[in-house]
Amino acid sequence: MTFDVPNLTLLRHFVVVAEERGISRAARRLRISQPALSKNIRRLEELLGTALFERHSGGSDLTPTGRTFFDHAQIIGLEYQHALQEIQNLLSEQDATISIGSGPVWTSTVIPAAVPRFHARFPRHRLMVQTGQVDQMIEDLRLGRIEIFAGALIRQNEMPGFRRLKIARAELGVMCSETHPLAQLKEPVDSRVVADYPFVSFVATRDVLNGFAALLKARQAEPPRYMIETSSIYACVDMVRSGKYLFYESTMLASSPIGEGLKAIKLDAPTLEFDMGFVFRDGLERLPPQRGIMKTMLDVFKETTPPAQLYDTEL
Repeated sequence: MTFDVPNLTLLRHFVVVAEERGISRAARRLRISQPALSKNIRRLEELLGTALFERHSGGSDLTPTGRTFFDHAQIIGLEYQHALQEIQNLLSEQDATISIGSGPVWTSTVIPAAVPRFHARFPRHRLMVQTGQVDQMIEDLRLGRIEIFAGALIRQNEMPGFRRLKIARAELGVMCSETHPLAQLKEPVDSRVVADYPFVSFVATRDVLNGFAALLKARQAEPPRYMIETSSIYACVDMVRSGKYLFYESTMLASSPIGEGLKAIKLDAPTLEFDMGFVFRDGLERLPPQRGIMKTMLDVFKETTPPAQLYDTEL
């Protein structure tokens, strides 16, 4: 049986049009002309013998057959990228590299504990870890700059062609040093008293701070007084550990090695929770090294997180 096989350029163009939901946006991303891109999509549809998109004034949506082909096209592209990487590794005798993007809390707590375990099984694989705001990490994931996002699962990282894997629920809370006056009070602590003390803020999580201010407002408490702003989560922890400042962030910090000497205070206000986990392109979990680094991070969570906050997740 003979049949025409679409080349990788056609597959790439199809995937980008599907992700951008329109020819014009996809053409800008691919840096080619709209007519050239439209021609390639028509050629692919002719090869497959089916319409892949439903065109409308706002862009293009996948047809049922288009959605099926989209799933397979992504996996084909991913397998090709990894095949090239493995060949390059063999030719150059260089180790493979896995790129991870994560939130600052993960970078300073979960990943350091997981990396030695990963290298015990995959000693020739390098890890490239980037950290920053969740929105930027998700954009890097979408564009292929990173392979795995590890951190907070929010609305922005719900994307077609990508899998979200929930592993645990995390809590946001106020943390202080174990010698701080608030640490000596009977819990739950009155939310209104936290305004009596200065806070240190972490610039990468301004949305978290806004949510905390709204929570205090609902309790008729004054807003928190942020006296220091820093881009280093380690600096935040050290200043809180000094005994003067408070810090509002994921309470994972207080239970991690870098949070030694910190205490998470239970307030008389509702606890804000969010899901933590991984986001990655469909099919990536089939690759042993990528599955391996996610599994080691999952194991760290299982060992350090209360069972009630864990989801029944396996890799």
